[in-house]
Amino acid sequence: MQIRNRLSAALGLRLSASLVFEHRTTGDLARHLLGELSDTPVTSAAPEAERPAYTLSSLFRSVSAAGRPVAAMHLLVTASWALPTFTAARGREHAPPPIRRSHGRTGPGRPTVAYFPAYHPSFASGGGDFPRFHRAFHDDLDVLEFPHPGIGTGSAVPEDAAALARTQAENVLAHVGDGPLVLVGRSAGGNVAHLAAHHLEGIGRAPVGLILLDTYRITPDNQGEDWLLSLAAPPPQDSGRPPFSGDDDRALAALGAYNRIFLGWNPEPVTAPTLLVRASHPTSAMAASADGDGWRTSWPSAHAVLDVPGDHLTMMREHADTTAAAVRSWIEEVSADLA
Repeated sequence: MQIRNRLSAALGLRLSASLVFEHRTTGDLARHLLGELSDTPVTSAAPEAERPAYTLSSLFRSVSAAGRPVAAMHLLVTASWALPTFTAARGREHAPPPIRRSHGRTGPGRPTVAYFPAYHPSFASGGGDFPRFHRAFHDDLDVLEFPHPGIGTGSAVPEDAAALARTQAENVLAHVGDGPLVLVGRSAGGNVAHLAAHHLEGIGRAPVGLILLDTYRITPDNQGEDWLLSLAAPPPQDSGRPPFSGDDDRALAALGAYNRIFLGWNPEPVTAPTLLVRASHPTSAMAASADGDGWRTSWPSAHAVLDVPGDHLTMMREHADTTAAAVRSWIEEVSADLA
């Protein structure tokens, strides 16, 4: 489709969506286009200034707005193969520095929170994803947000889950030191938090706890569900996020890479106490298409499940204080023996 769109824009021709499939070699395609051009008056070609400028973000935005989140995510996954990648051994070179979200009290029994945001490009700015949620931890806990390579900064993405796990685990240790820590992952960022927790346990540096904030896994059973993919590729009017610009192309392709990495991923068990915090209400897309309570998430190694007010987004916005209070209370419980 991108080839067709670029040819159409460059030549000023109306070309079929199946163009590349109908002409399987470059020679056949060139002969077809020459034939089309010979039948087209020169004056019919649109002036350069009037030709549409197709970018990954504009195509993604259009497909999402059309209510086709699965197709929109497939577009990003395909584009992600064009990005440079790095191996586990080179991860530290590509790990973005953390952003401090909260200054808390220090001392025994006060773990540092390593927070992994949802890997959405509009959350990769210095403002963070849910500032109201982070403000609730001020004067209580240190919170460091760890951006995702390729989305928060840099152009390369991890080549696989092992590279991502080692990169973020070592990044956390480099900035937290020897003190106790709790890993928190928001939405799809919970996948990264779980990966990092498993890696840390493997090197003898287990976290005090792992918290997943309404995290969903993409499995073969649900990968075609519009209501699930709409969390990452929602229509703009439903997202609560700023619109994309052409500058988001690389970060959007990186989003596709992360979804590709976790497609069909089966989390390995961790021994760290794990809390799954779920939204009590479905989003509009979930309510419209999910069967019964099928929209609710689950986690194979969760030791505790807590439902909080709101849906996938409002639990971190309008109900952020309630969600943060539940998280703080659980952290205090699991870290009580540290004092």
